[in-house]
Amino acid sequence: MYFFQQLIALVVAALFTSSLASPVQPLTRPFNCNDPKQGVNKNCWNELKVEEHLTDWVAHLPPRCKKDEAWSVCYDRVATTNLEQDCTQINSTKCQPFDPNFSYIHPQWYYGAYNTWSINNFFTSWYKAIDIIAKEYPAVIVNAAKPEDIDTFLAFKNNGQTSIDAALRGLIIKTDSEPQRDALMAAISEYPSTVKYDSNNIETADPPVATLLKTRLAQLLKYVESDLPAFLAMAAEGAFSQPKRLSEGAIIVKVSGMGGSLVGTEWNENA
Repeated sequence: MYFFQQLIALVVAALFTSSLASPVQPLTRPFNCNDPKQGVNKNCWNELKVEEHLTDWVAHLPPRCKKDEAWSVCYDRVATTNLEQDCTQINSTKCQPFDPNFSYIHPQWYYGAYNTWSINNFFTSWYKAIDIIAKEYPAVIVNAAKPEDIDTFLAFKNNGQTSIDAALRGLIIKTDSEPQRDALMAAISEYPSTVKYDSNNIETADPPVATLLKTRLAQLLKYVESDLPAFLAMAAEGAFSQPKRLSEGAIIVKVSGMGGSLVGTEWNENA
């Protein structure tokens, strides 16, 4: 009797140990880039060859495109049939997120249109956030506008006059929104600004540095949404093909000591 009890105990122990060592794994469905209803995935930018699709489309613009409009405006109009869609303008109600349930010609069109909105959302979020930062945390603007803070900014300074790009880089570079941050840095380098401010009198600059920053963001956005190579450079590797988006409310500002510093951003899931 004792032998059988020991045998049963060993069998039970073996089964229990086996179940711990080999837990049942839940079945996971691979992301289907051909189904926009699943949302967006950065890997789909390359898998769907969106860059090649956009390059070919712009090279053969349809007659319905107007001569004086940006390629992205015509593209969005064709892709979504929304005649008012325009993502070249910052903080505009005419740039709306796209419905994944819409019957797109091909998933490539969804990712192309999604990126025109996603990039606009990134610029617009910073555009709105600068107003809040300037009002509630002015030291952050001042700190970002001091090119001496980072050695590489010295290249932006000449006789006390500093390119607004120095302040914009100083503001954005302290965030953790990679790879979007890196994409913006590249756009700034490719399309430098000629607008300057007096870095010796930042607090009393006229117009205010915050105003110049907002104007620069609007200028950069229009450039990116109008110039295909610039757009593709920003959207490369699915940088903006992600299910998370930035909002002005998610740009968290923390003031440290007397100087103030922008320490990071928080990304939210798309609604």
